Amino acid sequence: MINVKPFRVINYCDAITAEYLEAFEQRIGAKLPVDYKSFLLRFGAASLRPSNVPLTGPDGHPFSDKPYETGDVDLGIFYAASFRETGIPSNGLRDRNSLNEQYSEYTLDYGLDPDYIPIADGHANNIFLMKVKGEGAGGIYYWLNKRYCLLAHSFEAFLDKIPYEKEQTFDEYMVELKEFAKGDQKMIERRAERWKSQYKEMREQYQVKEQGEP
Repeated sequence: MINVKPFRVINYCDAITAEYLEAFEQRIGAKLPVDYKSFLLRFGAASLRPSNVPLTGPDGHPFSDKPYETGDVDLGIFYAASFRETGIPSNGLRDRNSLNEQYSEYTLDYGLDPDYIPIADGHANNIFLMKVKGEGAGGIYYWLNKRYCLLAHSFEAFLDKIPYEKEQTFDEYMVELKEFAKGDQKMIERRAERWKSQYKEMREQYQVKEQGEP
């Protein structure tokens, strides 16, 4: 199983099924990697925090498209199944966040090489791709102004590229708060309660699935 403990996985819609993925595989004429399918079945349409992906190849060599994109890029929502396809409400998920709809838009309409499929939003019209056919199938790419830039040789290696960011605990927050408040007990109590409330609300609203040591 893929290690997702370095991330807060924010789930927007978990309605995707094995049958949906099988039908998608038939449509594209290729099998999806097991680790990628397991991720989708577990989390559905989801985003990761942190989400900054270094614009480097598997060898660590950087690539960029100055002045537009350089250094790293924000990884958006992973495409899965949309409300229009499932009829199941989601937490702010747009209909376009669908493997099928993105495949139609980029591969059939924009002329994306059919050896690749869109898997997640990037910046502007640039998106994250997976190669599904031919040599190097399973590799993850960034479509940078219609250039196919290899990021990692597998989905698991792609997740490993994203820098680990430990989520702040309540105890850690309290240390900072007490130092900032300088003895103002009312402020400490008020902000401590707000932290707990926001933490609980975020997890309930977005169904955060995982967080822990890598």
